[in-house]
Amino acid sequence: MSTNILIVTHEQNMIGELRELLTRLGYKIVGIAATNEEIIKKIEEGKPDLILADIRLNGNGGGIKTGHLVRSRYDLPIIYFTGSASETTVQRAKSTGPFGYIFKPFDEKQIYATIETALLRHDLELELREERRWLNTVLDSINEGVIALDDHGIIRFINPIATQLTGWSQVETVGKTLYEVFALIDESSHERLEIAGIKKSINSSSLETRVEGLLLSKYGKTTPIEADITIMQPGNGQASGMVLVFRDITKSREAVQEIRRQSQRAQALVETAARLNAQLELNSVLETVCNISNQALKADATAVLLQDTKKNSFKLMALDTQVMALEKYEDLSTELHKSALESILAEENSVALIDNIQTFPQLTCLELFKEKGIHTIGIAGLYRQHDLIGILILIYFGAKTYQLEDTRILLKALADQAAASITNANLFEQVRDGRERQKALASKLVEIQESERQHIARELHDQVGQVLTGLQFMLESAKNQTSNAYVNKISEAQETVSSLIEQIREMSLNLRPMMLDDFGLLPTLLWHFERYTQQTGIKVLFENHELTERLSPNIETTVYRIVQEALTNVARYAKVAEVSVQLTPQENTLEIEIVDHGIGFDSYVHPSKRSAVGLAGMCERANILGGYAEVRSVPGAGTQIIAVLPLDGQPINRRNRVRSNHIG
Repeated sequence: MSTNILIVTHEQNMIGELRELLTRLGYKIVGIAATNEEIIKKIEEGKPDLILADIRLNGNGGGIKTGHLVRSRYDLPIIYFTGSASETTVQRAKSTGPFGYIFKPFDEKQIYATIETALLRHDLELELREERRWLNTVLDSINEGVIALDDHGIIRFINPIATQLTGWSQVETVGKTLYEVFALIDESSHERLEIAGIKKSINSSSLETRVEGLLLSKYGKTTPIEADITIMQPGNGQASGMVLVFRDITKSREAVQEIRRQSQRAQALVETAARLNAQLELNSVLETVCNISNQALKADATAVLLQDTKKNSFKLMALDTQVMALEKYEDLSTELHKSALESILAEENSVALIDNIQTFPQLTCLELFKEKGIHTIGIAGLYRQHDLIGILILIYFGAKTYQLEDTRILLKALADQAAASITNANLFEQVRDGRERQKALASKLVEIQESERQHIARELHDQVGQVLTGLQFMLESAKNQTSNAYVNKISEAQETVSSLIEQIREMSLNLRPMMLDDFGLLPTLLWHFERYTQQTGIKVLFENHELTERLSPNIETTVYRIVQEALTNVARYAKVAEVSVQLTPQENTLEIEIVDHGIGFDSYVHPSKRSAVGLAGMCERANILGGYAEVRSVPGAGTQIIAVLPLDGQPINRRNRVRSNHIG
């Protein structure tokens, strides 16, 4: 049966791509929704098995609201897809209990692995809840033993369950006291509890009490029980007897232990998912998998081996152990060949628990294990779309007593989560490498652009400017030698040439002022501010906080371009009389801040495409150098642009910097 999926997004350009990818993977799209009303309707009509939601639905984290809706009303797994979600958005999304994340650009393998992992996890959670409901039903339906006593402590009634637990028949108990028939042993002190003494200690305002202990039967068998003692009062205030209701709590204790085991298993899986979801680096993922597996399955060591396709074997990638015999061992991969593992593991039976490794001679690492004192191992295959990509190995020294099914289930679940996380880490590395290549290309393009601007600016100034100046002198000379009839026309030509010279000069300065290369950033900015005020009438309030030395050419160019673009936008849109610019060098960073108190705009909707391109260009230039730029604006309150650039060439960790908003 195919899996039904409901897609939640308002981005029309992504719907076709998602539909094609999901259909090709064998999933059925039962609807597309963009609002909560549509989501409720589509869920009722299409009965989806999974929700695939845009985390930034409607551009403001609306996907998180969708997650809360699905979590509160329906028991459906939800997966978020995103391409540019901030750390804050991802942190907020955690409260909805997502079953995974898919990053754009979409990758078929990533989508398949994430969806299948989410469905498996959801099924496991459903099974766990069903098991708990079943156990509660069992506990509620347990039969109980009943013994009734008169006011002299003589047994007057005993039911079949009580006779079974005590070993005394109904006939044998006639005329006997409770002390003779009901021997209750304290489990801590191993002394007999005196029920008559308990009876005397019962408060008259509360005629019931409960005790636990070991019931010693007539034949010497002990049974853990829980007993409720109730004093009977006919109404005159005098005790007329006592009822003892007790039950065998052996199964109850086993059930509690089972619940604890399942709870620990579920908790281990939840913690595993949380810790793995927080890791994107492959090495960190592998170390986390080993650490969690050691703790959850109480292994002496855990190793993750990934396939080396060139050698057709598995190479040790991570090892977590406190055992000195294994801490420095690094050559395990040469002993584990793919053919040997495939004879033990299969996708439909991906977990093998080996109590005695000597029964598996195909493991060529047998001598190593024997040498190190390893007796018991657990092996789980890590599969990605039916391909064995690695193995998770649990190592125990000496014999290990398994709770077999518990260990198998938990090991398989850990392996499934590990496989998904390893796949995601590999995909992340691919995306990161792609971004690094893109960043390098963007840097090169900016470098080429600035070089070309510099070349054109010099050509305009040195070549075209000189030619026009020469033409001006020629016209002046011709005017002195020409009759009065042509003087006016030559004068008009001179005015045109003068205007053209001025335009060429402006073009050269706008392309790249040569003084930026010759004199540096600060003189160029001061010149630009004066020229900007003359052209626009907007006063620039400039503050330089102890920046006195020249910076690298890339830094100076980037700062100048950011300030230039920001001031251009202020002149076009802000409608203000002044704007402030600040340069603040800090430890290994330079902060640029441009603030105006103009009309502002909605941060999510730029006033024009040209403005959006300019702002994006500022952010891209900062990002190329390893820094970042932020644009904050509120309608009616103005706009603040902050850019932070590294001075030591090391990328800035944006999350570690706390910024304040100066708008309004």
